[in-house]
Amino acid sequence: MGYGGNGRGMKKKNSGGLLANEGKIVGLLNKSGEIILLNMAFLLCCLPVVTIGPALASLYYATMKSIRRERGYPVREFFSSVRRTLKKGILLTLLAAAWLGCLFFGRYYARTGQWKASPGAGLYDAFIIVSICVLIYIFPVLSRFEMKLTGIIKLSFLMSIRFLPLTVISIAGLAAGVLLMIYVLPIPCIFFVPGLWCLALTFLTERALQAYTPEAGPGEEQWFDKEP
Repeated sequence: MGYGGNGRGMKKKNSGGLLANEGKIVGLLNKSGEIILLNMAFLLCCLPVVTIGPALASLYYATMKSIRRERGYPVREFFSSVRRTLKKGILLTLLAAAWLGCLFFGRYYARTGQWKASPGAGLYDAFIIVSICVLIYIFPVLSRFEMKLTGIIKLSFLMSIRFLPLTVISIAGLAAGVLLMIYVLPIPCIFFVPGLWCLALTFLTERALQAYTPEAGPGEEQWFDKEP
């Protein structure tokens, strides 16, 4: 079941000519400011570390709902999502950290220990790749659907396989963003790269989420309905 709600905010159309151009510029500046504010809220919520999961889910939720669909106020929607996803998000964060920690430890031991020459050591690499593919979808799924942890993980796994090309592109974008923040402009980039990456991610992940989102009932409106 998805999180619905009409929210607020309607797209306004400007008349042609100079006013239309000014409206586009102002709109772009407004969205840029909203993305930066969301990014700041995201970084703040990541400080306890265990809250990285709900922060990621809420960044996706607010970006998709308020930045792209123009429903509600971005920061307000962000913290509303944090409150809703906090418990499950923390559990998923701890599970993901423990799982990846075990995999990387096993990989290190396999590459340096007595299994060094064993072909089976490559299984750790395969599990790590699959886990990253699943993690790309876990927190967007958490932001959209109300289900148990096992359901979130299973659905994320199915999405990562069914939409494999989108998964690969998403991971490539994530890697590019991380490299940009580490090797290019570490301090300036941290203030806007996560938000921009999340915005780009919505154009990919939303196709997967829409495939599993139930249709709205008669007279109901969901902010994440497909755009005409």
